[in-house]
Amino acid sequence: MAKIFFISDVHLGAGGESVEQEKYGKLTSFLNYINSPGNQLFIVGDLFDFWFEYKHVVPKHYFAILFQISKLIENDVAVHFFPGNHDCWIRDFFPKQLGVFVHPEEYSMELQSKRIYFFHGDGISKKDTGYRILKKIFRNPVNVFLYRLLHPDLGIPLAKFLAMGSRKHTAGKDFGDADDYLNFAVSKFEQGFDCVIIGHSHKPLLKIIGSNTYINLGDWIQNFSYGKLENGNLTLHFWNA
Repeated sequence: MAKIFFISDVHLGAGGESVEQEKYGKLTSFLNYINSPGNQLFIVGDLFDFWFEYKHVVPKHYFAILFQISKLIENDVAVHFFPGNHDCWIRDFFPKQLGVFVHPEEYSMELQSKRIYFFHGDGISKKDTGYRILKKIFRNPVNVFLYRLLHPDLGIPLAKFLAMGSRKHTAGKDFGDADDYLNFAVSKFEQGFDCVIIGHSHKPLLKIIGSNTYINLGDWIQNFSYGKLENGNLTLHFWNA
């Protein structure tokens, strides 16, 4: 049976040159590893530290990884993408130019006889009240349209600067929200889901509750963690190539 892989919170472009080189190297080797026909890859948000798509312009700095993703798709590896809080401004580049399946931020599907719920996870924490308000502002179609009026040479660096500031504000802090994520997963189990797959917190975790499985995919900044579904069994792994 084909294998299904899950990653989140790569945050391409977030670090300095040496950090990004290590990240690109590990991610490329991982993508080569899963490149077998029939496999699937699910990217559960924040592949990029920032992605904003204009009508005729996309950020150029991610070409190498976009090329690797296109190689997967050419080899009959299905690639799925869910928006995160850093890369929610996607238009039609991924589905039309690459062939990536782009899904809503909350989505469910059946895989290997398991009913799986996907969500990047931003806004789950009870302490995220302010963010939930900002989320509505940032994703408001009118505001997005107005931001696209900025020239890309201004709009993209500005947004990257704001993303960096947000990340520095939260880096290394423990908000004590692990129970919020777990309770959220349990609520989805009560709705009939077999597995809940979330990212955002950068804290890899696999939790078995009865016949159900909750997994937080961690990140590709420090943990280089990923999930794998094989023969109906969802597991958590760490890439160390």
